Amino acid sequence: MTARRPYAKEATTMTGAQRIPLAEHVADAVALLAASRRGEVVALDGQAVGRVAAGQQRALVDVPGHDNSQMDGYAVASADLPSAAGVPVTLPLGGTIAAGDGPGRLASGTARPIMTGAAIPEGADHVVPVEESGAGSFHPAIGAGTGADTGAAPDTVTLTPQSTAAGRFVRARGSDTHHGDTILRSGQVLTPARIAHLAACGLSDVEVEAPLRVIVLSTGSEVAADGAEREGAGLPDGAVYDANGPGLAAALTAAGAEVVHRGAVPDDATALVTRLRAQVAEHDADLIVTSGGVSAGAFEVVRHAAAGDGVTMAFPSVAMQPGGPQGIGTLHLPDRRVPWLAFPGNPVSALLSCELIARPALGAPPRRRLHLPVQLEGEESSPPQLAQYRRARVLPSGRVRLVAGASSHLIGGLAAADALAIIPVGTEVVRDGDILETLLIPGGER
Repeated sequence: MTARRPYAKEATTMTGAQRIPLAEHVADAVALLAASRRGEVVALDGQAVGRVAAGQQRALVDVPGHDNSQMDGYAVASADLPSAAGVPVTLPLGGTIAAGDGPGRLASGTARPIMTGAAIPEGADHVVPVEESGAGSFHPAIGAGTGADTGAAPDTVTLTPQSTAAGRFVRARGSDTHHGDTILRSGQVLTPARIAHLAACGLSDVEVEAPLRVIVLSTGSEVAADGAEREGAGLPDGAVYDANGPGLAAALTAAGAEVVHRGAVPDDATALVTRLRAQVAEHDADLIVTSGGVSAGAFEVVRHAAAGDGVTMAFPSVAMQPGGPQGIGTLHLPDRRVPWLAFPGNPVSALLSCELIARPALGAPPRRRLHLPVQLEGEESSPPQLAQYRRARVLPSGRVRLVAGASSHLIGGLAAADALAIIPVGTEVVRDGDILETLLIPGGER
């Protein structure tokens, strides 16, 4: 599967009407990474939780696998009970049925003690709870181990059923899941409940998405090398700590990827490509993710790298804010081409690009989206040609409140957010009470 647009070296930033919708760019990223995605089989245990299913799974058995008792009580035929509820009836007792025993048969006109989960015997269609028996509990001899001196078990039991309907407290075979039912679909997350369901349906392992191996590089001569800035008195004038590397590595890991190398490179296109080639070869990487170097400045290192040999890249302008300038393409190796997603350098732009573009391209499950009224003290303006993704918090009232401003450097606002309120294309002003689609993300103050 290939992307729909070629990654031409001469591609330039598109402006105005040339901006492309985010969904179109995401589709290109999904197509770019499709060939790199692969499955692996894992056992249904603690290591499987949180993994994403790579294919469909069907139940190998019915669940429950047989009619069984919902209660500790007495298996009977409803035809042997009084016609009215609450009327006592005394029946001869047959043998006890414990969970795991073969069901056997119920002799006509008798009752058999039965435990929760035990198979319903042939001829029975009703369970009278033990609490509705004359004694209110089982005789000690019922279920006692061999050698226990509990006295002889009774020959009869008096029952006062509060209902005489057939099927009472009987869990029917297949009432939860039928053999052949689809119980897991591609893209679903393996939760503890889904793992338990798969196991109950006869599976012992499952195919999941294998993590893609990712190289993460922050570009820019202003970005201090890891560790170096902490050894001395502080950062040199004009330098910044690398927020993008740790943030993107964390976001990609949360999306199911394996970050095999992270670092920073200066504004030197040759150094960037050399570093990438070496790290891809060393780690057999499936994907490159960089931040910075994709805009319209004089030191856009990813753009300069794309002007040389061995890199094919397009630089679309996506109709979103923050994160409009994007890069997408491949690094050429002798035997293959490695997908490359290049994000803007401002930290909010980089992280939102990872959330909105890399995450779906990696096959991570979609975030939950709600339509919520926004709580504002005054009007908020928005560029009508862009979809704005505003940092926000969901309030206990069910409304959503914007956090910090729209600027792409305000990483503290994103750290305090647990949602992204989406102001759609075509909107110039947002007012208190307007309904906004809201994307729920992890985080926020707790």
